[in-house]
Amino acid sequence: MQFSMRICVATALALLSVLLLVLAIYFYPLSATAEKPLLNHNYRFIKTTCWFEADWTATITCGELHTPEQFRLAVVILHNDAEPRRVDPIVYLQGGPGASARLHTDGIKTWLNWMRYTSTQRDLILLDTRGTGRSKPALVCSEYNRFNQQLLRQNIALNDELARGHEVSAQCFASSVQTNPQLDYRNFSTQKSAQDVRALMAQLGYAEWNILGVSYGTRLALEIAAQEQQAPQVVKLKSMILDSVYPAGFGGVQTWPQVLDEGMQQFFKGCSAEQKCIGQLESSGISLEHYFMQTLNSLQANPIALTIKRWDGEAPVNFVVNDHRFLSATFAAVYNPDDWPTIIDALNAVMLQQSEKLEPLIEPYINNAMTSDFNSLTFTAVDCADNPVRAETDYLAALAQYPLLRAYTKDQWRYQLCHRLPSEVPLVPSAPRLPTLLLAGALDPITPVSWAQAVNQQWPQSQLRVRKKLAHSVLGSDVCLLEHLDTFFDQPELHFTACAEEGEKFQ
Repeated sequence: MQFSMRICVATALALLSVLLLVLAIYFYPLSATAEKPLLNHNYRFIKTTCWFEADWTATITCGELHTPEQFRLAVVILHNDAEPRRVDPIVYLQGGPGASARLHTDGIKTWLNWMRYTSTQRDLILLDTRGTGRSKPALVCSEYNRFNQQLLRQNIALNDELARGHEVSAQCFASSVQTNPQLDYRNFSTQKSAQDVRALMAQLGYAEWNILGVSYGTRLALEIAAQEQQAPQVVKLKSMILDSVYPAGFGGVQTWPQVLDEGMQQFFKGCSAEQKCIGQLESSGISLEHYFMQTLNSLQANPIALTIKRWDGEAPVNFVVNDHRFLSATFAAVYNPDDWPTIIDALNAVMLQQSEKLEPLIEPYINNAMTSDFNSLTFTAVDCADNPVRAETDYLAALAQYPLLRAYTKDQWRYQLCHRLPSEVPLVPSAPRLPTLLLAGALDPITPVSWAQAVNQQWPQSQLRVRKKLAHSVLGSDVCLLEHLDTFFDQPELHFTACAEEGEKFQ
């Protein structure tokens, strides 16, 4: 297997750290004159032989959804053999954009275990959306991968990384379209993927269905619901659970100064309040924020070279940790409060020049960047197709309002690839009318709880549950909620009160 770097280190602050999601906070009303997205009937679902190893005591259907633009999207249906069995399946929509549904041997094993654990008594439908996983044609670029291979072992200033990465990525998109016109970035929009999911469900023979979306998957789910509302099908979308809500009009480059600043401030405050976190701090009499900024200054002057083990068995990676790469790796770890002590250990490692103690922070960062389960070119294509580039004056105002990490955010607006890949039909928020449970982690730095609250306020038929001690992907940590998915899906029109926390007020 050839070395493949799926997330350009040069744009790590705009992509990997965002895993993924950051643009200005505006909530547009759905235009009454918007063109209704009609479902193109030139779709075909074709059953195929499964391509992975699995526990074949389970009933599994594999296939491909062929789209009008000649994309072939991998589909796996994990049938639930429980008795009694519910007839309304769950369609899982993964994060990203650019993340696959992990339709390979390891992934299917995880999904089968997930089904058994949750006991939803429903079929689980998984789909690699355009540009992810096994979907074809694929957005790949050898020049992009070679650039990243060279970049890893070099110490390059962020401005230079952004500039060089911008040019390489632009060339990749241009050459991809010349080779195959289907790879036009506009074919990867959330609107297109929503049409794909609706077409799939129209062909599978179910009378009703539900959605479970996480992170970017919630944005896709909201667009699916909006299209269903405008042009309903015989197959009814019954209900949705949306975890770590990322609506249209939120996130992306425009709010990167705010999201990065507030996410790091939340870490400084939260870690400082936890003895198991702050107790590891070597420096005394200094705030965590000040210690962190000192660490960045130290790495800017004296970067540290590491050799990082690959989880996939490939050759180890030589990687230079400088200030902005350390910030990016830290922000990726901020997602999960359980990882906060690892950040403290890394801060100490830098200040004490103990490079081997940096590895627990950097190793996941690098390996998550290299996974074939994520395609950063697809991330860019979807982001640009969905979101218009906003005014530079607004970005400069955000920099002035959130100055802590201005040195690392000041050039992000200039090097957006969306300047070259402008949105022609921007995605707009909507308020679909079906029962929906919104889940949010109060400590989530990348899809802040305020985004879910905004949707909840605009959408009377939604219910919002906020978990005070959790961050991104609530269902990834909250065992009780995971065990009670069926409670909501069985009767989504009722008030969901399972797994209540002490003093929790239901919204």
